[in-house]
Amino acid sequence: MAYNQLYHPPKFADWFLRQVCKGNLLEEIEGDLFEHYQVIREMHPKWRADLAYWFHMVNFLRPFALKKIGQNSSTIIMYRSYFKFTLRHMWRKKLSTSFNLIGLVLAFMVCGFIYLHLQQELSFDKFHANSEDMYRVAWMNDNPQTRTPHPLAQAMVNDLPEVESAVSLSPIYGAGLTKQSVTLTLEKENISFAEPNGYFVDSTFFDVFDFKFLEGNPETALKSPFGVLLSKSTAKRYFGDKPAVGSRLSFDVNTDMLEVVGVVEDAPKTSHFHYNFLISYVTLKSLNFNDPWMSWDDFGHFNYVKLKAGSDPKALENKIPTWVQNYLDWSDEGIESLIAGEYKFELQPIEDIHLHSNIRWELESNSSFSYLIIYGVSGLFILLISIINFVNLSTARSAERLKEVGVKKTLGAYRGQLLSQFVFESLFSSLLALAMGIFAMYALQDAFNQLVNGQILAQDIWETNSLLFMLGVTVITAIFAAAYPAIYLNALHPGQILKGTTQKKIGGAFVRNTLLSVQLIAAILMVTGSLIINGQISFLKNKDLGFQQDNLMVVELSNYVNKSELIKEAFSKLSGIASVATVSNVPGGQFNQHSIYAEKDPSVRTDAAEAFIDDDALSVLGIELLEGRMLDETIASDSSGTSFLINETAAKQLNLSDPVGETLFWEDNENLVKGRIVGLVKDFHYKSLHVPIRPIIMMVQPRRLNYLIAQADTKALSTLIPQMEQTFGEIYPEDDFRLTFLDEQIAELYKEESRTLLLTSILSGISIFLAIAGLVGIVSIAIKQRVKEIGIRKILGASVKEILMLINGRYVIITLMALALALPVSYLSMNSWMENFTYQHAINPMVYLLTGMCALVLIFITISAISLRTVRSNPADALRIE
Repeated sequence: MAYNQLYHPPKFADWFLRQVCKGNLLEEIEGDLFEHYQVIREMHPKWRADLAYWFHMVNFLRPFALKKIGQNSSTIIMYRSYFKFTLRHMWRKKLSTSFNLIGLVLAFMVCGFIYLHLQQELSFDKFHANSEDMYRVAWMNDNPQTRTPHPLAQAMVNDLPEVESAVSLSPIYGAGLTKQSVTLTLEKENISFAEPNGYFVDSTFFDVFDFKFLEGNPETALKSPFGVLLSKSTAKRYFGDKPAVGSRLSFDVNTDMLEVVGVVEDAPKTSHFHYNFLISYVTLKSLNFNDPWMSWDDFGHFNYVKLKAGSDPKALENKIPTWVQNYLDWSDEGIESLIAGEYKFELQPIEDIHLHSNIRWELESNSSFSYLIIYGVSGLFILLISIINFVNLSTARSAERLKEVGVKKTLGAYRGQLLSQFVFESLFSSLLALAMGIFAMYALQDAFNQLVNGQILAQDIWETNSLLFMLGVTVITAIFAAAYPAIYLNALHPGQILKGTTQKKIGGAFVRNTLLSVQLIAAILMVTGSLIINGQISFLKNKDLGFQQDNLMVVELSNYVNKSELIKEAFSKLSGIASVATVSNVPGGQFNQHSIYAEKDPSVRTDAAEAFIDDDALSVLGIELLEGRMLDETIASDSSGTSFLINETAAKQLNLSDPVGETLFWEDNENLVKGRIVGLVKDFHYKSLHVPIRPIIMMVQPRRLNYLIAQADTKALSTLIPQMEQTFGEIYPEDDFRLTFLDEQIAELYKEESRTLLLTSILSGISIFLAIAGLVGIVSIAIKQRVKEIGIRKILGASVKEILMLINGRYVIITLMALALALPVSYLSMNSWMENFTYQHAINPMVYLLTGMCALVLIFITISAISLRTVRSNPADALRIE
């Protein structure tokens, strides 16, 4: 049978088969398995084919097919007896065995998930060949940003020998220019979608990035005017499985403007930006596009460079200030500041963008390395708690096997044999837990991905690195659990063991209590961390942002046809809508910015975000006017866009103590707009609370209105939204109706924090469960060893209360010591984490007080509940047993 491609079955399975199968049957079995594997692999993914291969291989290994050597090997016989002993012990101690396995399964599952998640987060943009030599050129000043001038990229290639290739790109409509999508239409099929993530790119795009080309000619695709490259998923939406290259698409109202010249593989999840379609800058330049946006004066593009192997990025970065002054038409003062390093062009390693960059106009929301540390430490703590539980219970069970050890040593068992037995039993339990943990990962894979917004695959645990990590954790766990009983019991004399003189020495109370302290420290750190994260997230969600966000619906408008007044009037007539406004930007989104300065002091300039609004915007958004008046389109200066509103921060940075009435200049690209400040608004958080409030200027420009904001009665949404969609369709028949809620958009700004809170809360719950379970195990052992003591104390007159206080005393001291060590560490680490936020919620001391009190109460209740039965029992029975 011929196959299109030969697939290789799992190597370890083949090796195992050769070890155990008879030689005369091996070739035939291998051949059948290999052929069957090719069939399965053609139809199913690799993990499933591998699983089937293992299953059928084991099925082949009947007794007649096995090598005979195993039956005569003393080693095989020895391990077979270990296996029987292990199963027998596990069956006899079903409760403790189940407890051990549950703890280890949870720990291995959590570790597996977190390992894969960290691996994915740390692998961002590493799929590019030579990603270690790729950098984004960022502009670092007092308000750092990702965008730099368009000509910068190719000028660096031409002038700087270290730069091998470079590319400039920009989101269509620009990251700071409000609109996030355009409408692409396949006219002949009447298929239309609002497409976000469209980019203008240089023809050198694929010289830098290694996105896979699927259709078309990569050499010419980005050199064709009016050509468009589609991602694979985008092409499928329009063309299904048919070829896309050569077809034409309409771009908003421009019918059949674009020709599909290629299809590119979707950008992987681990890319810091994703695209639906790409259009070459060649298209703009063919239109004699002479916009300052394409010049050295406009810092409005994303520039990436790939350096030659071995180049020093720092040395190159140091050369840029001297080199770039040849292109910048700046004042001498500006050039001197650049040379002096007051601000600079910085090379950001592309591999660091996802976790270490959070500056203005990021292409997508990035994560934070601090969250990875929280996840990693949480997983480590859970593993630590589980290992300690396993070790404690293994130690306790060893005390019950003294006679077995004594008999074996009397009959001549070597130390190594006893050691190997304990290690084998421990390793067997650990491997069994690992297998169950991996099975749990498959079952909970989707839930975990939803929790962390990831795309990890449980089958990736079989990758070499992941498997080695999990096996390493398993082996370390097994060794720790086996070490104490194996070493300690081996050191005992068999005579003493059989006489029972060592019984009272067994137990290792000091070791167990020390390990219990470590468990409590880990649990306290996780609980206090979760509470502090919860406090910060609640603070961010509940902080007054300075504007109204509840019950506000946002509808995206087409800015190709200005019908803002028409749609506003139509929506105002709908029952259930209280008020309507139109704006260019919505709070929480992107804002473009330009410089502003007052006429009376032109030397004081500041960059200000800009928003274009109508008369009703301030009242609908609930933005407070402190001085002056609202904008009024019936006033000529307002409708012409020369009347400005500014916020308190803008007035402060311009040194305007009484700003209303002052003449202000606004640099709108190549246009210098002179106008007058007519109002001062109270500062409001138009960006997330991760950044401080910066200056903003607002004015009327109806052509730039992109969103309608409607204040709605939430009780009428079920009938109101269909009415809005119908009304929108009548006014904008060519556009899709896209509605969002402002409070949900604001919540999106803190989704990473919300995920972290949910994940740490779950991990804290697991850690508390495991720590309490460990405490139950330890106390049960301690009580069992003190039955005689408790009986004597009761006979001598001790009350139940006194005995409970005696038993609790030791563990209360242990808990207090754990609190004394954990709380300072928690305060310092969480205080460091809080520094990532511009606006911080002060750490409440009650978090530590309540955690300490809850820990003490919980431990007291747990210990009392376990001890009560023994304390209340008849002391005569206890002494008779002893």
